[in-house]
Amino acid sequence: MDTLLQDLRYSVRTLLKSPVFTVVAILTLALGIGANTAVFSVVNAVLLRPLPYDNPEQLTLVWTNFGPDLPQNWVSGPEYAEMREFNTQFEDIGVVVPTTVAFTGEGEPEQIGAAAVSGPFFRVMRVASAQGRLISQEDDQPGAPAVAVLSYGFWQRRFGGDPGILNQTITANDQPYTVVGVLPADFRILHPDAQFPDNVDIWVAIVPVFGAAYDQLPRGNHGLRAFGRLNSGVTLAQAQADMDAVATRLLEKTPNYYGRIDGWGITVLSLHGDLVEDVKPALMILLGAVGFVLLIACVNVANLQLTRAAAREREMALRSALGAGRGRLARQLVTESLVLASAGAAVGLLVAFWLVRVLTTVAPEGLPLRDAISIDGSVLLFTLLMTVLTALFFGLAPVLVSLKDSLSSSLKEGGRGSTSGAGGRRLRAGLVMSEVALALVLLVGAGLMMKSLAQMLRADPGYQTEQLMTMRVALPGARYDTEASVAFWDQLLERAAALPGVSSAGVISHLPLSGAYASGSTAVERSDAVPLTEGFNYPFIEADRRWVSPDYFQTMGVELISGRNFTRADNVDALPVAIVDEEFADRFWPGEDPIGQRVTLGAGGGQPTWREVVGLVRHSKHYDLTTVGREQAYFPYAQFGINAMYLTVRTTAEPAALSRALQSEVWELDANQPVSDLQTMGDRVSGTVAQPRFNLVLLAGFAVLALVLAAVGIYGVIAYSVGQRTHEVGVRMALGADRGAVRALFLKQGMGTVGLGLLFGLVAALALSRLLTSLLYSVSPADPTTYIAVAAVLTLVAAAACLVPASMATRVEPVSVLRDE
Repeated sequence: MDTLLQDLRYSVRTLLKSPVFTVVAILTLALGIGANTAVFSVVNAVLLRPLPYDNPEQLTLVWTNFGPDLPQNWVSGPEYAEMREFNTQFEDIGVVVPTTVAFTGEGEPEQIGAAAVSGPFFRVMRVASAQGRLISQEDDQPGAPAVAVLSYGFWQRRFGGDPGILNQTITANDQPYTVVGVLPADFRILHPDAQFPDNVDIWVAIVPVFGAAYDQLPRGNHGLRAFGRLNSGVTLAQAQADMDAVATRLLEKTPNYYGRIDGWGITVLSLHGDLVEDVKPALMILLGAVGFVLLIACVNVANLQLTRAAAREREMALRSALGAGRGRLARQLVTESLVLASAGAAVGLLVAFWLVRVLTTVAPEGLPLRDAISIDGSVLLFTLLMTVLTALFFGLAPVLVSLKDSLSSSLKEGGRGSTSGAGGRRLRAGLVMSEVALALVLLVGAGLMMKSLAQMLRADPGYQTEQLMTMRVALPGARYDTEASVAFWDQLLERAAALPGVSSAGVISHLPLSGAYASGSTAVERSDAVPLTEGFNYPFIEADRRWVSPDYFQTMGVELISGRNFTRADNVDALPVAIVDEEFADRFWPGEDPIGQRVTLGAGGGQPTWREVVGLVRHSKHYDLTTVGREQAYFPYAQFGINAMYLTVRTTAEPAALSRALQSEVWELDANQPVSDLQTMGDRVSGTVAQPRFNLVLLAGFAVLALVLAAVGIYGVIAYSVGQRTHEVGVRMALGADRGAVRALFLKQGMGTVGLGLLFGLVAALALSRLLTSLLYSVSPADPTTYIAVAAVLTLVAAAACLVPASMATRVEPVSVLRDE
């Protein structure tokens, strides 16, 4: 222990004697360790840390599988009842239906997140109430009283945390509910479904809302999100086998329904795994990228250590001559590396705390568990392990080179040790090559993602996103039947279109890029392209469905290819009509005119209500800017009566400036009607690319940092070489070499090493960039222009890094050098 303390004290004194070296090394390590710690905190929170539930490894999501067009679908009421009845491996299964409701009472009306849940749901999630009780099986029965549970945040915000709210009546969607409990402050629902509200403030029971028991609901209406809790010790594979047996039993029980579905089944997925599936590849790539940055930082410090070791060769030789063995000297050097790495880690933690704050601010809202990102014990343990490995990485190479040859040679006059000899030069060159190669890999990755993001933003979504304001209005069904809802939308559209600065207005049930979507089996009367499914009379597919106003396509800038738009005459008393998109027409009637064809909602069973196709429009990218999505069919809202719609307004001025005026028009029609989700279409586009942009910003930041570190490393090696070869330069210049020849000598040395690094880096980038395939849009991982541009930039930066010390070499005075000799 005394020897260790002695080594530590000596290491600190030695490092303090070289303040420039120490500060540069600590800052270099701090950047690498801090960046790694920050990114690992994200990976730890999202991918590694258990979900905030009791025994979260037992929680699963249960999906129905309706073949290639719909591999993950929600669950219908009868399917839920049968899953609970027939399974053998689940403790229980609960379902939830996310929605929004109009909360009215004291103060301004508010559209809030809500969820209807089955009786077992809270038991499946193993959550206890903070006040009162939660929804139980008795509440989830036909005819049961309408009760509600509040979220803790909503209870505090709207009711001031008053415990007297229990057994009081509140109004949601014009329906009275008795408050029976409050959830804990830390409870939130986690689900990969984009339609889940960010915050669910009111929870009610499903059956009283639907007015029928689960087995009495339509089998074809799939809207229940199913959460399962496995029995203790049951694996995911066993649960899947159990649900395979349930699916077979449902097929035997209802062959006329499931027997017609190619690929019918039930899928069981880990809740955590399904939640992070989409972001996991990007996070792992970012963790690898920041690991490269740390490697480059270690290489830089190793080069600094080699330079410093050259200056200490005589010191090490003297200590050896006085009796210090090689093991003792090696331990001293490793101890110095550990002290240096520890100081770098300490500063790096400060950098990490700052970066985590930045990351949680700029991270996209769709990143799962974003609020859980923090530096906890696991992250600190990771930092400790990284510090030790870092110290060994940059400390051992100089140790091995320094102690490789006879130390006594350094005591001889003019003697050169290992660090300043051929071995040291080769090691420095190898380290610089690795820096260049690693930096090139990161720069190629950043370049590919930058080009991919540019391609996304340039992609044609099928509509015009500029000068467009949108908002959602959901009318309560208790006050708005079909006739009343149609009248409301008619009046709102007239009022919105009459506002100053508005050129047109329309409504749609499910707005592109809003997260809202709806699809269902859609049949056509005739098609030679889609085969007829056995047992059905008409060809059908799973198509996206939208209900729109006559001016919607004009407002959104969706091109009408042929036929006509809907008109005010397409009301409930008129001929049923539809408009389809080009994908729909190409699927059913390739090469034919779709105008005059007939479609129907559903699979065409029984007596279908045929709707004549009167128009053909461009396909709209609905889910994001990169996904084509399903075929789309549009229907006039006046023939259905749709209560929840998105208002779209095309403006001649700044669209966001109209938000208050649009809200006022809604309240003029109904003072108790809240509005929600007010965004310009430009903001929705920005939100859609938030995750790719986040990935790009991080990767580009790491790539730039790697480029700077690599440039510093190249500069350091050439500067050291210039210092070591001062005598040679003086002799060359005394014999007639001009300054250009001297400069070229060192440029050739440096760029030769850089060239080999570029070659190795290009090979590595070609191999590793394939990992980015799932993150790229319309860009090949081997895109030649990106590789050429990156190689050119790196070459220019490396040349500049070589040129500065090479130019310094030309300032050597031959007379002074020869006089010193």
